Amino acid sequence: MKENQTKGLSILLLLISPLFGLFCGLKYLSWQNRKLIIILFFVIYGSLLKYGAESDAAVYVNLLELYSDMSISEFFLRLKHILLLDPLPNSPNDVYVHCLAFFSAGVVGTKAIFFPIVAGIYGYFYVMAMSKILKWENKKQVTLLLLSVAFLFIIHRSITSFQTVRTWTGMWILFNGVLGYHQTKNRKYLFLMFAAPLVHFAYLVIALPVFASLSYKKIPGIAVISLYILSFFTTLNPGGILNVSKDNSLAEEKVGAYYRENKYGESIDPIMERREKSNAVWYAKYGKTDSVYYGGHAFALFIILGGFYRKRMTPVEVGLFTAGLLTATLANFGTFSYAFYSRTMANAVIYILATVVLMTTRGAFQFNTVLNPRLTKFLQWVCVLIFLPKMVFFIAEFLVFTSIFILGMPFVGWTSETLNISIRELIGEIF
Repeated sequence: MKENQTKGLSILLLLISPLFGLFCGLKYLSWQNRKLIIILFFVIYGSLLKYGAESDAAVYVNLLELYSDMSISEFFLRLKHILLLDPLPNSPNDVYVHCLAFFSAGVVGTKAIFFPIVAGIYGYFYVMAMSKILKWENKKQVTLLLLSVAFLFIIHRSITSFQTVRTWTGMWILFNGVLGYHQTKNRKYLFLMFAAPLVHFAYLVIALPVFASLSYKKIPGIAVISLYILSFFTTLNPGGILNVSKDNSLAEEKVGAYYRENKYGESIDPIMERREKSNAVWYAKYGKTDSVYYGGHAFALFIILGGFYRKRMTPVEVGLFTAGLLTATLANFGTFSYAFYSRTMANAVIYILATVVLMTTRGAFQFNTVLNPRLTKFLQWVCVLIFLPKMVFFIAEFLVFTSIFILGMPFVGWTSETLNISIRELIGEIF
């Protein structure tokens, strides 16, 4: 009864002060009830989301105009073309966005519910992953190292990432499918994995190494490691990929946006060119991507060189880590396109971090026969500190996207768009 009362009070607090309601729910409730509180917090956060004119969120808001007066027949016509990988002009490329946009702008008739729905779906799969990875006994001593790696797992693609709508929602759906399958061997999780490409077209490729990792028992560990090491020194032929993509208009459009050749046959990566010309501050330049990917590789090499891979792992850990290594291998092979590398490597890091959290939680790094315990701990902290720019970037990004009404009185932000400013904007006005 006390648990139900606390849950009710936490939900009430969410409507008064969302951040305080979340804190109370996390502190006093069991994981079973925390899930609901976190998901509701995501929904409220999405309803108050702040975004710039050039952000991903703004693109989707503009897309909703297309669906305001869309008929059901046009909806199914566009859906058919999306499923055939031949979307119509001005149409989204993915089933997920198409259905959500039609429901919010076409059926319900208001664009305001689009991001709360997106945030709720994202929050559901995010919190399901958290509840399965961040579990330890109440009496267990929680070390600073465990808190650090858990924090990295939490912020890797967290509450500020759902505004991209497709990419990281697909990542969490795929991750939950992989984790659930390794934990239970229930085939229903395979269907969850197959759902990822419906959220984002790119998962037709990114999910391939993850599916391969499900058969890790049939793949020698030395073969996985060798392929991973080899991927640092070679890459796929971009010209061949460009030629293959021409067989499908959608694939050609996507590949052309991330990679193309000039009249001299030289490769051009427009995303990388923009990064090189960027004058962003250090934590934005390195924290958004580079430190995350270097840190992921650092943890992967630490586990491999420390002799932990397979020998000192549970079956779930082996499955997740193999998925991480194979996905990182695919990312390395695709470095000719920074956009492809970045998305794929971000997926790899979530499996690697999940493995590190699980192993740290059960004390797998405390005793070993390969490294000196002090050296082991030192190397772990080196891996953690590589993520330092990411930690700073997460805080800065949170301030930019988060409405001041997350702190209290969210109903004011719902009723007045002009008053709904971000925490960063408020700080700028004060100082």
